[in-house]
Amino acid sequence: MSIQLKRAGPLLAVLALALSLVPAASSGTYGDATGDSIGGAGDVTGVAVTGDKGSGQLVFRIAGVNIASSEENVLFVDIDSDANPTTGNLLDGGNDYSFYVDDTSYGFARWDGADWVRASNSTVRVSGGTSLITISVNRSELGNTSDFNFDVTTLAMPLSGSTSLGIDSAPDDGSYNYSFDSNGPLITSVDVRTTPSGGPRAGKMFTLQPTALHLPPDGRTNASAIAPESYSCAAKLGARKLTGTGTGSCSFAIPKKKSRGKSLVVQVTVNYQGATKVIPYTFRVR
Repeated sequence: MSIQLKRAGPLLAVLALALSLVPAASSGTYGDATGDSIGGAGDVTGVAVTGDKGSGQLVFRIAGVNIASSEENVLFVDIDSDANPTTGNLLDGGNDYSFYVDDTSYGFARWDGADWVRASNSTVRVSGGTSLITISVNRSELGNTSDFNFDVTTLAMPLSGSTSLGIDSAPDDGSYNYSFDSNGPLITSVDVRTTPSGGPRAGKMFTLQPTALHLPPDGRTNASAIAPESYSCAAKLGARKLTGTGTGSCSFAIPKKKSRGKSLVVQVTVNYQGATKVIPYTFRVR
């Protein structure tokens, strides 16, 4: 939480301009639980990020309830531009850049190794209201990043002398990830489980199930596996296409005759937070 940021200029009512800076495309879509804010802080319910790889322009759309509604109820978007929580501000999840937004102003700062200082902001546009805040920025002002982590925080900071502090963090643990190439999180690899575990056998059913996705380090303290939101399979036995059944069409009846020794290639497509990853797996039929 980068509460050291200074206010820097008016909140620009330029939502149409921000949206026009990035062509229509699929977006990284990141959810957050509804109603989990505490102490009167704004409630973040979801974030969408769209990037144009050619121009480098990024648009963040932060949805919620009562977000950035006053000088006392503010919104932060913090960015770890190298997707490495062990660099940057180590007390802030490795973040290198930070946006601050209230109802009349915004600030944009970078971590200089010791403190937050005002960052170049010639491409920054901030707009919206208490249910949707839009931030547009070119990646040239984020260290020319192509893959980054980010998180969103709302704070209720009473100015009347009260020591109570309200907060909502999205995500609840660690950070989200966005890649220009993926237009969503960068899925680096996928773990799968096969039934039978030893691989396909002639005349038997063979099932492949994605069990976990791997993303760049995101500072999570909860090391539970990340499951794909959905997945599907397509398979070939030699030159012959096989029709799958079950979840994601990922179960295949291996022919009993003329199958032993042949290669079975299963192409798995996983989907997570708007990103899609296609990975082929090759097995030898026994």
